[in-house]
Amino acid sequence: MESKNLILAVTLSMAVLLGWSWIFPPQPNVTPQNTEQAASNNVAQNASATSTPSADGVAATPAQPASISASGEVLSTAVVKTFGNDVLSVSVNERGWLTDAELKKYQLSLDDKTKVEMLTTGQYREAYVGSGVLGKKLVEPFKLVSLDETASQTVATFEGMLDGGVKWIRVYTLNQGSYLFNVKDRLVGGAGLKLYRQVVEKNPLTEGLDTYNEHNGPISLFNDELKLITYDELNDTKPQYAMGGWTGIMSRYFITAIYGANQEESYRYYYKGDGRTYQAGYFTDGFLDQSDMVFDNNIYVGPKESTGLKATGVELERSVDFGWFAFIAKPLHEVMLWMNQYISNFGVIIILMVIAIKIILFVPTQSAYRSMASMRKLQPEMARLKDKYGSDRAKMGQEVMALYKKHQVNPLGGCLPILLQMPIFFALYKVLLISIELRQAPFYGWIEDMSVQDPFFILPILMGISMYIQMQLNPQPTDPIQAKVMKFLPIMMTALFLFFPAGLVLYWVVNNVLSIIQQRMVMKSMNVD
Repeated sequence: MESKNLILAVTLSMAVLLGWSWIFPPQPNVTPQNTEQAASNNVAQNASATSTPSADGVAATPAQPASISASGEVLSTAVVKTFGNDVLSVSVNERGWLTDAELKKYQLSLDDKTKVEMLTTGQYREAYVGSGVLGKKLVEPFKLVSLDETASQTVATFEGMLDGGVKWIRVYTLNQGSYLFNVKDRLVGGAGLKLYRQVVEKNPLTEGLDTYNEHNGPISLFNDELKLITYDELNDTKPQYAMGGWTGIMSRYFITAIYGANQEESYRYYYKGDGRTYQAGYFTDGFLDQSDMVFDNNIYVGPKESTGLKATGVELERSVDFGWFAFIAKPLHEVMLWMNQYISNFGVIIILMVIAIKIILFVPTQSAYRSMASMRKLQPEMARLKDKYGSDRAKMGQEVMALYKKHQVNPLGGCLPILLQMPIFFALYKVLLISIELRQAPFYGWIEDMSVQDPFFILPILMGISMYIQMQLNPQPTDPIQAKVMKFLPIMMTALFLFFPAGLVLYWVVNNVLSIIQQRMVMKSMNVD
């Protein structure tokens, strides 16, 4: 009876953790050519079948690839030039689209050293950043005019021809160390024409991606509202005018986003999905330069890395969703990145953060452990009451509460350490799950990636052992059923932690060890065995 409040606290913790599979469903297995590439391909577009949007933002029937269509429009998607910088390689095809973007600093997995491809023209899944001019057809394909590569910048200039004799000049500018393209389009003699730009993806993995953990797929930010759109919802999402903003398609760690350089301009955002090809784009009016139309836009093709996203200046960092406990997760993430400037091991950083958190929460947890020690000290009295009142639970409860009051023991005090740790636990889970900085981040020994489960389950086993030791320090239930539940709890929690990110389990192991030390010191100071 005396342990009901402790059982309640532990049960509450169990309920939250056991409900994890509902709150945070397991990630789907990815089974295309490679796992990370499949995820990163949820970031872009399609290359062999494209749709041309109409003025109201509704895409027309996809055009079939060919060298020249019956109407005279060039439809070839052959690569004209591949260029890049120290972190990114990208191709431009004859339609002027960005295709086959490779991230040089990111590999698919620890075992597969293949570089992550953001944009691709594979046989099944295709992705690209496309564009076109409303009411005009490309009759001469884009060709490379010049390529200026310096130590700080790459500038690639292409030229194509639209019907009616309108020359289309496109200039891609990419700075060293950046994933952000600036794209300037000039339509010579094209006064009044409008440009559309879109992120397109063909045959993405759409099943089981959008979970409580994260959003995968189309995303937009305009009018200060973040829109997370599932693939199924895409075709039902209405076009919308907005001042500035951005749109694109993202996965857990990567994003392809497009936005106008002039955030004071009004853009018409549109979406389209037919179950095979998905588009997120916008129309831009540009500005008139004598008789030419000029359009200035930006394309981000890369990781959801805090510094790079913030550098865009359009709040692209909001694509990193830290969930319900963002008010804890964001500062936690920032502190971890700051510490990483001086400590190159995120596992060590997690350990230091646990120590810091224990110091911050020392006073309330100290009070909680004193309360638990007092309850443990009353164990002989509790046993006496149980023998005296037997199965009379009502009388037993009254006497127990009177005993607590007499000795000024707070039966709810033992709940405090668990309740204080839970928000931090959930926040750290989100940080480990979605932070590109922690992707494939090693600890020591067998832990080569803190963001995935321990491959040998050593940390979960250590967590279970530490939990068992900690529970031995708590007041022991006099009810035999409760006692059995408490003995089974470490086994249940160990099984649950087997599939959590190794960094999260490391956090809990270190927290348990420090809690055991603190609790044992409290018991010793109070002469409690």
